[in-house]
Amino acid sequence: MRKNRKRIIITALEILAVLLLLAPAYRLACGIGLKKNYSQNGITIYADGVEHKEEAKQMAETLRAQLLEVESEYFPKISFYFCQTMTGFRTKAIAIGKPLALSRTGLKATLIRPCDWTKNSIEPRKPELLPRSLSSVLLHEALHHYEREKLGAVRFFIKMRTENWKIEGFCEYHSASSSFPTDKGLRIFSGEDSYDFVTTNEIKPEYFYFVSRLRTDYLLNFKKVSERDYWSTKYDEDQLDDEIRQALREKRYAFTVL
Repeated sequence: MRKNRKRIIITALEILAVLLLLAPAYRLACGIGLKKNYSQNGITIYADGVEHKEEAKQMAETLRAQLLEVESEYFPKISFYFCQTMTGFRTKAIAIGKPLALSRTGLKATLIRPCDWTKNSIEPRKPELLPRSLSSVLLHEALHHYEREKLGAVRFFIKMRTENWKIEGFCEYHSASSSFPTDKGLRIFSGEDSYDFVTTNEIKPEYFYFVSRLRTDYLLNFKKVSERDYWSTKYDEDQLDDEIRQALREKRYAFTVL
């Protein structure tokens, strides 16, 4: 048993060493074809030209203020890469599908798909979904880095595999935004509308994010569960959903939409 524990510790240290060596190389590769538009207080933003310097500065300052509201002593070191094409995004992020953004928390990098800087928005991948503001997407992704730091690498990895709704729900809750339309999501969740809308339009991931945000809002905002208890408590998801439905029916709880 002692030998196994020692082997696990050594393996973890080896993985950490590899990540430390890979991180600078990975971030260097992500920056190919992009220009550094902003770098201050640990937040670095790369984009496709110098014309975004002011927008990048404002975006970073907004993000910093939002993160301080979540944790007053959280000072992240994150590089954001705004990719020019979906091909570039998928290649650099090593991504399958068309997510809005993707964080590589161990490498302190977040990649953003092509977006509209002037409108401060990212268009949804399906017409049934809503556009997201860049500020909400950046906050969501930055909070993944916060979660990894707060929980620790191992626990964060385990949560991603066993309670991913907490990982995503926490970020969606604090960014106060969802791609899935709120009214439609509540009707499906409550059983008033068919779940076929989700499967037919192939928007299951976005609905999962919506439900994750709903659960998190119910626990943190309505029941006033502490952040510590939120992460440490193992919830039965079916029971939790039934409890939320009951509270919605009785109008004791109203989903917070900011």
